[in-house]
Amino acid sequence: MKLDERRRAIATDVLLGAGMFIVSLASVTVWDPGDSTSRPTDNWAYVLIGMQTLPLIWRRRAPVPVLAITIIGFLIDRGLNYPGSWAIFGISVAIYTVGAELEPRRSLLIGGITIDIVLLWTLVGVFVYDVELLALVSEIAFLGFPLLVGRETYHRQQRMVALESRAIRAELEREQRAAEAVVQERTRIARELHDVVAHEITVMTVQTAGAGRVLHDRPDEASQAMEAAEAAGHRALTEMRRLLGMLRTADPAAIAPQPGLETLDALVEQMNSAGLPVTVAIEGDARPLPVGIDLNAYRIVQESLTNTLKHGGPNVSARIAVTFADSSLSLEVTDDGRGAAAGVGGNGGQGLLGMHERVALLDGTLNAGPRPGGGYRVVARIPIPA
Repeated sequence: MKLDERRRAIATDVLLGAGMFIVSLASVTVWDPGDSTSRPTDNWAYVLIGMQTLPLIWRRRAPVPVLAITIIGFLIDRGLNYPGSWAIFGISVAIYTVGAELEPRRSLLIGGITIDIVLLWTLVGVFVYDVELLALVSEIAFLGFPLLVGRETYHRQQRMVALESRAIRAELEREQRAAEAVVQERTRIARELHDVVAHEITVMTVQTAGAGRVLHDRPDEASQAMEAAEAAGHRALTEMRRLLGMLRTADPAAIAPQPGLETLDALVEQMNSAGLPVTVAIEGDARPLPVGIDLNAYRIVQESLTNTLKHGGPNVSARIAVTFADSSLSLEVTDDGRGAAAGVGGNGGQGLLGMHERVALLDGTLNAGPRPGGGYRVVARIPIPA
């Protein structure tokens, strides 16, 4: 229970106990002073009225002791035959509180014992004070009904607590999923930045280096190389703007189309102009792929060719084989370079790691390593949903 709710509950119980005490005093002194057969109201009668009402101030903090005190006050009050008062309602409130605050089995036990004691005492009154037997029925209703209402209140409170707990757990899970989504999105964007920007910068570096070597002997080729480097720089800037736009907007119309296997020709042409001859072989029934598979397949091929361009050495060539099966897509990128690809996974490189992450997200497999006869080979198999 929160602090404000606890304070309100305490204030309510103080008003309840004090109010019932005052009303009960008035019931025997003003409204119903008793009859000739009752014991005259004296100070002890007021004490017994106080025992049946004032302990209700602590009813939520100590429900069982409060019930015990009110019952003792009631039994003594009835035994001494003081005039009837409204203090008897204190017992109903106390037994209701036992049902509402205690575990059901314990509240039923305590409530049952209380009702038995009151019934037994009332039965004694039948023989001693000529109390009517109908009083037994009224005592059962007077005590049993509040107990049942209290138990229902307890069950309702428990249901509310369970609902609140589920709501809190759902909120925590939602926040956790949101945090995980942020991490995954950052990872995806980092992977996109690496695949795109690193690829274009590699092309720029290779073209610029080639232009520098042939600048004096073959200025026309140097000029073409510089133009290719400039084009690669423009493409890198375009991709950077696209990725930053994805971070700033959730509007799909503001995001440029993603590359896919249908744009392999442009990638091959780019690699050829960068000095890496590439051939492409398509096997099987080529067909449109889901966007996620299409984009990641393109990025895997792009990263493989970028690694070949960076680490394959001079006079290297590459081959791309794309195989469409009924339920899977296979990608194979091979080259005849040095076969070490030293920078793929070492020295801070993220290329091979990024490819593994992409394939893992698609429930596929990826194998990469030097070829026995020389060169390097990357093979990815990605399942295609029906």
